[in-house]
Amino acid sequence: MEATKSAPIEEVHAGSNMHLQAELVKAKPADHMAPPKAPAALSAATFSTFFTWRGSGGVKLNCGDGRITANSRVFAALSEYNTDPRQNRFVGNASMSIFNVSPYNGGVIVWLNVNWNGPLNIRVDLLVDPSWV
Repeated sequence: MEATKSAPIEEVHAGSNMHLQAELVKAKPADHMAPPKAPAALSAATFSTFFTWRGSGGVKLNCGDGRITANSRVFAALSEYNTDPRQNRFVGNASMSIFNVSPYNGGVIVWLNVNWNGPLNIRVDLLVDPSWV
């Protein structure tokens, strides 16, 4: 099957695409709190896991896992699944977003939104580096 070229997308300046009215402030790099030359690579203790949720709209999902600490680096991703979250994930018509990921000693809170008019089966994948300081 031959790929077709799509027309350029016209930039729209409305709603959340309006020109930024807030002051742009430079953030401090993370190394101001880390030991000198802290490794940027993931540690050997890094693991992945997942949690499931059925719903739609915004939610702060509490994902408990004793291997996670407040200093862990946690990355999250969302996908929809049909009946088995291990076998049949897919990209559907619902847009999904992650707003914040906040690890604590014993788990992580993931603030997410599923933009759909009814409950969907959602899988939240986590990539965790528990030994980050």
